[in-house]
Amino acid sequence: MRAELEAIFPNLAKADWAPKSPFDATYQCIAWAACETHRKWWPIDNPPECHWPPGIPLDDTIECFVSAFATLGYKRCGTASFEFGYQKVAIYANDLMIVRHMARQHLFGKGWLSKIGDYEDIFHRELSDIETDSSPMSFGYGKVKQVLKRPWWRAILVILRQRFNLLVEG
Repeated sequence: MRAELEAIFPNLAKADWAPKSPFDATYQCIAWAACETHRKWWPIDNPPECHWPPGIPLDDTIECFVSAFATLGYKRCGTASFEFGYQKVAIYANDLMIVRHMARQHLFGKGWLSKIGDYEDIFHRELSDIETDSSPMSFGYGKVKQVLKRPWWRAILVILRQRFNLLVEG
């Protein structure tokens, strides 16, 4: 896996990174950023196993992802730097502002966690470790275009509500 990911993301070859969990196609990066591992999140061509918050436009632009994550308590912020008491996510997009990936800040800001498609979740120190060409013709993740944050207490409440609903539904 290491050689394959470093070929896709050349910055990883010189970065401090490590796999954090095994292959799992049940969820992808957007769900991982939302702290969910039981389903995928995506707004367009939404297959039955995907989720998208009700009332949020079915569009893959940064603005729609900002709105979707606002339902989880996230707000825009100007820095990816660690802030005690906050959980942060980063939105990667191409030059047309079409979302390609999301990463979640590791506990206490020691780096970032990314779900690489259907591959493993990985830990990487810098957001730039998985940045790629951001031209619209590229299949890469592009560049970080927006960072969002929410208070940790809000994160805990949302996660508990999600887990409770899963128990009630299941």
